[in-house]
Amino acid sequence: MHLLTLSDLKPIVINKSRSLVSTYIQQQFQLTLKQTLMGLPVEPILDKYPQLKQWICSLRELLPSLFIPHKKLFIDLTLTAQLECKSCRENRTSSGCNHVIEVRTNVGIVRERPRLFEWGIRHPLLSYSDRIKLWVATEYFQINPNEMRLTVLALHPTEAAQKVVFSWDSKQHKRTRNWLIKRINEKISQPYQPSIAIPKSNTDTGNVIIPTDDTVRAIALVKSIDEIDEVPL
Repeated sequence: MHLLTLSDLKPIVINKSRSLVSTYIQQQFQLTLKQTLMGLPVEPILDKYPQLKQWICSLRELLPSLFIPHKKLFIDLTLTAQLECKSCRENRTSSGCNHVIEVRTNVGIVRERPRLFEWGIRHPLLSYSDRIKLWVATEYFQINPNEMRLTVLALHPTEAAQKVVFSWDSKQHKRTRNWLIKRINEKISQPYQPSIAIPKSNTDTGNVIIPTDDTVRAIALVKSIDEIDEVPL
């Protein structure tokens, strides 16, 4: 079994548009909203950052039921689903190789059926990560793809917030599965390329600064998070 997450499945070619806000603001918003839904006091934070307050107020207008305390909404729930591929680097002669796709998403039980909810400062479009989450959730709950839905609450720094409900079906489910297999096979076939730190000159001191491995990984992570992950499947 090989565990894969969204970061592992990120497309090789991706939309290079920058995110609507910085990674820090995204994280602060998600944390503040999570604390709000948990019933924790967040008034000092909202008073200090009016933009966060405005976004949360927009969410209340888009989906009032989101803020009603109940046990039918599970935030950042971990879901997994198995995917079998015909090729596997570790055993070229085997007929198949099982991978486990893991995602974290928000799951609500609506009329006794699971529904996915995603919110953030983002575009109101179906991203590759949204599709993967829909595929995994459908497999995890073992339901007909036509019964699955994703509600996206898309906030914006200057424009009005939008609520978009995306339906799912067998065709999209199969198409996403094929895309996942193709992406995994591409990842397997890629030769290993170790990261090389490129020395940078410090203009103030004239010294050469060599980034540590942690610094290189952090910079790469920030760049990947800041990119809008909207790509067609």
